[in-house]
Amino acid sequence: MNERVKQVASALVDAIQKTLTEQRVTEEEWRAGIDYMMKLAEAKEMAVLLDTFFSHTIVDLKAQATRGSRPAIQGPYFLEGAPVVAGALKTYEDDSHHPLVIRGTVRTDDGAPAAGAVIDVWHSTPDGKYSGVHDQIPTDLYRGKVVADAQGKYAVRTTMPAPYQIPTKGPTGVLLEMMGSHTWRPAHVHFKVRKDGFVPLTTQYYFEGGDWVDSDCCKGVAPELVMPVKTEGGAQVMAIDFVIERPREHA
Repeated sequence: MNERVKQVASALVDAIQKTLTEQRVTEEEWRAGIDYMMKLAEAKEMAVLLDTFFSHTIVDLKAQATRGSRPAIQGPYFLEGAPVVAGALKTYEDDSHHPLVIRGTVRTDDGAPAAGAVIDVWHSTPDGKYSGVHDQIPTDLYRGKVVADAQGKYAVRTTMPAPYQIPTKGPTGVLLEMMGSHTWRPAHVHFKVRKDGFVPLTTQYYFEGGDWVDSDCCKGVAPELVMPVKTEGGAQVMAIDFVIERPREHA
């Protein structure tokens, strides 16, 4: 028996049973709920639903204890094995979105430069899709790895992402609309920062003044993750410094 699984699963079952009783859920409603879960599985949207409604809670708990940068939800579209890029992510040849430069420094929790840290960067296509996941878009588009230099500095060029919707015809989007919520996510860029001997940092950053920043349907936005964007040399520039932490020693 796993005591931790027993503890969490029992609490979850108790909470569901309490809700069923307090809301006086009918058998017809219960059967509709079962049908919904079957549709969720068929649509392969379980990860989407969990990210939409629950992942931000886990991340908020983690953020309370971190000594590093503010974490954020990973989202369901991270892929291992993205190519190492030298200066720029590969984009559509006809991508007309505004150029975006992301740059900054990676440091450790004692302030030292994190030389050689590897930063996975990924974001949506201009039409809100993710490479390697949707519509057979080649995996090497709009995602890649950037390596920090000896001073911990990094820079990568791409194009501005756009806001996009959780699929409105899928089970998650249907549930959001039935609950009176919209299905939009604000434009954002994902990051996963890794270096041997340090806790991986998974986060995402948003654009100050962007649409839906104040009402993300996934509740993933925190004030620390909203960045001002400047214009330099015809490109938008987002400056992001990361801090990664060493594992905590447990007594």
